[in-house]
Amino acid sequence: MSVGLTSSTAPYYDDGNLTLYEAQVPVELPVRQPTSAEIKALGAAPAGTPYPRAPFLLASDESVEIQFVIANADSQAQTVWLLIDPWNEFVRYRPGVTVVDDDETTPNLGYDLGFYVQANSKVQGTITTDDMQEIAIKLASTENVLASPLATQAADAGTDNSLTATELANHIFDAQNRSNDDDPLYTPWIPPVIAGITGFDLGIRTSSPADVAVQIVMDVQDLNGNRFVTQGSSTKQIGIPKTVLSPPAARF
Repeated sequence: MSVGLTSSTAPYYDDGNLTLYEAQVPVELPVRQPTSAEIKALGAAPAGTPYPRAPFLLASDESVEIQFVIANADSQAQTVWLLIDPWNEFVRYRPGVTVVDDDETTPNLGYDLGFYVQANSKVQGTITTDDMQEIAIKLASTENVLASPLATQAADAGTDNSLTATELANHIFDAQNRSNDDDPLYTPWIPPVIAGITGFDLGIRTSSPADVAVQIVMDVQDLNGNRFVTQGSSTKQIGIPKTVLSPPAARF
């Protein structure tokens, strides 16, 4: 899969304070659609989870690794953001942006990785299986935050000792913050059961016009043995979730 920008691409977002150039493409993992009998057998959502029922695909059922190459075809260096906005079988995460005040607008975070790419050059890297497991935990934890009363509080409800739901979601999704670090702002929101990633929106972003692109190759393994569709199969897949999840008051 690949997605890119050209120097003639119109801004994705521009409000006078913040201008973003961005392109995204949906990437579906080949997760099998469960039967109605399987859904019934799953039962109710485990306590402490944000799901409407128990998940069909658990994070422990899959191993996903992403190899990526970011190419800059410009004659000048560019700061390029690789964006992974994840889905599970219940929600599709769309971070958007937050208008802080009349003079400040900031992008909300998905799993965003920034790279300084020299002119006419490439950078490459790997989003490891551990990283993808972490992304599943980040999405599940953010679902918990956005299902809590915090999500309905006013944006100015936070104090020096209390963060808003948007601030918590951004803290959790920050790639530097990990679920195994005993982070007091992250750990309390981690559910006891983590739904697996069923896909993501692959994106690329710059703050100025640029000729840049990202290409990925994935290795996907079915650790459960019966959750994924084999390549070329006609078995129906779970597809893109219809419910979109975003931080409160996010703009697009």
